[in-house]
Amino acid sequence: MIRAPVSEEKILSVSKTTLNTARITLGSLSEFGFNQENITNFESEISTAEAMPGELSNRIDLINLTDDKDECLLSCFQWGRKLRARIKLAFPKNSNEVKSFPSKEFEKAKKSENKMMSVMEILIKQAVKYHPQLSNFGQTDEIRDAGNTLLENLRSADAQQESQKTENPSSTQERYQLFRKLYDTVNRINRIGRIVFKNDPVRLVLFESKW
Repeated sequence: MIRAPVSEEKILSVSKTTLNTARITLGSLSEFGFNQENITNFESEISTAEAMPGELSNRIDLINLTDDKDECLLSCFQWGRKLRARIKLAFPKNSNEVKSFPSKEFEKAKKSENKMMSVMEILIKQAVKYHPQLSNFGQTDEIRDAGNTLLENLRSADAQQESQKTENPSSTQERYQLFRKLYDTVNRINRIGRIVFKNDPVRLVLFESKW
């Protein structure tokens, strides 16, 4: 859908003015097909357009969801970093337990939610498996179990962000379509008004283009 050539704020303002003008001159406009049903539909479309979130609102929503996801990602990283420290404290330097910690993958996952979700599954298993030894170095039952909660939070935040990314283009097109319809309706009313009031200078001025 092609976006209207003027701002949405301008379209709303002009639409409201044009709606009022159409109401008081409806008897004359109806001669050329603009009737009460058109008035009702026009008013409804204006109300719908006012209630629709704009581009700025959609961008802010996406930014907030991204911030939430990044916060969850950081929480997972911090939990994993402390787990790695406890494993190094609980077991000898070159032990299988220390070597089994996926350090390279973990570091790469610091800025990637997809990688972190995979790595967290490994870390959670290690936190459970080595819990008796790690409990001597500060890992409580609550800390151990927090891994599952953090992973679920990350998955949820990622899903919400991806959903918003998908929804935004659709929402934008819907908004463009509605505002374009308002723009076209205003132009239709003005065209009819200029025909009807061609010889009435006082009313004719009401139907001059506001664009």
